[in-house]
Amino acid sequence: MKRLLLPASILLASGAQLVHADLSVSDKTSAQNTAQVQSELKLYVDRESKQVFTQPGVNRIQLGTFEPITEETKRSSTTSTAEVINKGLVVSSKNGDFTMNLGGRIHADSTTHMNDDLQKRSNGDPAQAVSGTELRRARLALRGKFNREFSYNIEADWGGNGVSLKDVLVAYDATPNLEITVGNQKHSVSMEVEESSNDIMFNERSLLSALTLPHFDRAMGINVKTMGQNWSLKGGVYGDAVSASGDGADEGGGFGVRGTFAPINDSGQLLHLGASLGLRKANDNNSLSNGKTPRLRYETTNMSDLYLSDTGSIAGFEEIQLTGFELAAMLGRFSAQAELGQADIQRDGGSDLRFNAHYLQLGWTLTGEARSYKGSDGEFKMLKPRNNFDLSQNHWGAWELALRLDEVDLEDGDILGGSQQRVSLNLNWYLNANLRILFGYSRAYDVASGPAIQNSGSEADNIDVVAFRAQMAL
Repeated sequence: MKRLLLPASILLASGAQLVHADLSVSDKTSAQNTAQVQSELKLYVDRESKQVFTQPGVNRIQLGTFEPITEETKRSSTTSTAEVINKGLVVSSKNGDFTMNLGGRIHADSTTHMNDDLQKRSNGDPAQAVSGTELRRARLALRGKFNREFSYNIEADWGGNGVSLKDVLVAYDATPNLEITVGNQKHSVSMEVEESSNDIMFNERSLLSALTLPHFDRAMGINVKTMGQNWSLKGGVYGDAVSASGDGADEGGGFGVRGTFAPINDSGQLLHLGASLGLRKANDNNSLSNGKTPRLRYETTNMSDLYLSDTGSIAGFEEIQLTGFELAAMLGRFSAQAELGQADIQRDGGSDLRFNAHYLQLGWTLTGEARSYKGSDGEFKMLKPRNNFDLSQNHWGAWELALRLDEVDLEDGDILGGSQQRVSLNLNWYLNANLRILFGYSRAYDVASGPAIQNSGSEADNIDVVAFRAQMAL
């Protein structure tokens, strides 16, 4: 019979009368049996009188085997649990309906530029890159769920000794295959944009991000996602940044839609296909109401202040449409990922513009692990080492080699933002599920018509960057 924790008051509330005469224990019962009776009690109910007895009899039906509720069982059934795991501090209600997870990330960077003795094309002023160290990201995130079907994420970043809000959202899991999210969140465009900075294989995102940022990063909006084990389709409408524009003009807005499908998605084997479409409109002053200039450009590193490709402020900027296509594959320790993006810009009082960018990246896990891929999100996750770093066990975690080729062209019509190609090579060391170290090298070459040139007047070329990152993520 099923064992239940049930006080007599519940039985009486159901209309049954507890008969105490049957609760006595025979004088011949040993002390051990007495303890057993006190801790476990079989109850029977009379079909007609509804009286409850502790002994079987004619016309009696057994209710079950009951145990008394003690102070200890009361505490164990109502007390929340708290534990520290590889995702951080996790607090959960006993029934799991309410949870809270305190986590975050730290990205400490060091970068060095070479062959960067440059000057500005426009006026001859020095344009040398800034090399040095910075706390690129220092985020605290409070995540969890409430009432079982709702979840939340509140994430703030103190990177660069400033404060900014990242994901601040509430999500509703309407069904196992339908999710609705409201708040400050990423647009539904581009595999690379959707992937976390914790998970990408390189210190910096590709040249494709010259088209996607700042126009298709985070914004206030509502997003609807439906997904399965090997596919996803999500789209949303978005306003602007978390703060009001404050420039006397109505804010801009837009939408994003991204679909992915993985016809092959087995352990260590993957074929991923994806496409996305995004649209952003400027505010009534033909500018970005989040305070950013309507332009496309790419900075060599987050702190360098060197832009080898930059359209400058685009006059009459009205709207930008981003179209993207994705392809990814994996076979055991080898992986490949590629994207092609095209940005079409409409201008008020000027001709329309079109810019392009693409990348191809290859990954090889030297220690044999396969990368992690989540089909319901259509993106790669951080590699998990088979054996965590442990000198006493002669375990060295996981090692990964990654190569990327990318290109951007920001020249069209009267806009001469320049073009460049780049090759990047990374050696990444995953000590465990929370800690990794990235060693990166990149060279920008075939740079043309950009805002920076060599002091001799020739085009800037063969700009090298050596980068290092220590990363901790919970």
